[in-house]
Amino acid sequence: MAVAVDITFHPSWWYANAGVRFNEDFFCSPQYRMEADIKMRKSLYERFGDAGLGEKDPGPRPIMGSDLIASGYLFSQIMGCEVRFSEGNPPEVLCANLPDDRALSLKMPELAENRYWKNTLDQFEYLESRYGYVESHINLQGVQNIAMDLRGSELFIDYYEKPKIAENLIRECAGLMLEAGREIRKRSKVMSHGVTAITRKVMPDVYLTSNCSVEMISQGNYEDFLLQADRRLAEEFKPFGIHHCGKTMEHVAEGYKKVKDLAFAEVGAGSDVLKVRQALPGVFLNLRYSPVRIKTATEEEMTQDLQKMAKAAGTRFSVSCVGIDADTEDQQIKQFITCVGNL
Repeated sequence: MAVAVDITFHPSWWYANAGVRFNEDFFCSPQYRMEADIKMRKSLYERFGDAGLGEKDPGPRPIMGSDLIASGYLFSQIMGCEVRFSEGNPPEVLCANLPDDRALSLKMPELAENRYWKNTLDQFEYLESRYGYVESHINLQGVQNIAMDLRGSELFIDYYEKPKIAENLIRECAGLMLEAGREIRKRSKVMSHGVTAITRKVMPDVYLTSNCSVEMISQGNYEDFLLQADRRLAEEFKPFGIHHCGKTMEHVAEGYKKVKDLAFAEVGAGSDVLKVRQALPGVFLNLRYSPVRIKTATEEEMTQDLQKMAKAAGTRFSVSCVGIDADTEDQQIKQFITCVGNL
């Protein structure tokens, strides 16, 4: 069976090559977003149709967020962070840098009263009323990612010196993801394509939490502060998966092993795939290839890279490259898809 492969471009690529602008309208105006989505899929076909990407004549898709870019911001915004939008980049969350007293007393907002969540529900209702269904590609962000947006790097000190602050932030962020996730699940059969689009091909119904920033902490910190949050999510949403885009996922893989019924794990480029596979023998792995490496690797080098990754993973894996920017030549992308196809 062929190995599933996916390519995801950075917003700067879309802005340069398809003229798509990622201002606030892209995320808050369903009609604008669908028009941009059509342009994006058609642009992919015109450039890479021979490699199997895009659609020749795409129609409108009733989507929330996007499965063609990575853009996590909504839940940090709901928790009180300011967000800055720009045309050629994903939304930028501005760290709230909460002081000790506010971080210790912070509670998740009442979603029904939150204007950003109200806008989200309004979009769901608009799309469902017009098309009869909605696909949610809202990026689910992940618990520690949101906590860091609220507290900043001080969170890492909290783990050692002010654990009650860390515990409160993690608990409230996890509570938000549980409540919001339940609401999204009522409205959409899919939930995680906006975290990593490969799920469309290999596990469409997975709930994927983003553990990007877990790369920055020890396995001990993960187990002491974050494991319980991931377990709560895994109990609620099945199948459940963990996205870890950092370069050393192996350093915390034994912690991830303790998440019951983990079905999917995304392995960051540069990670020791063999060690991850040994820790997670029955889990489907998506192996990330570096968007920096793809720019310059020869066909031989790319083949060697991918064969090494595939051998380490053994079975039940896919491959993707995420965050490709406008400096990457089309031929390198086609070469990558071909090399994965030859595995």
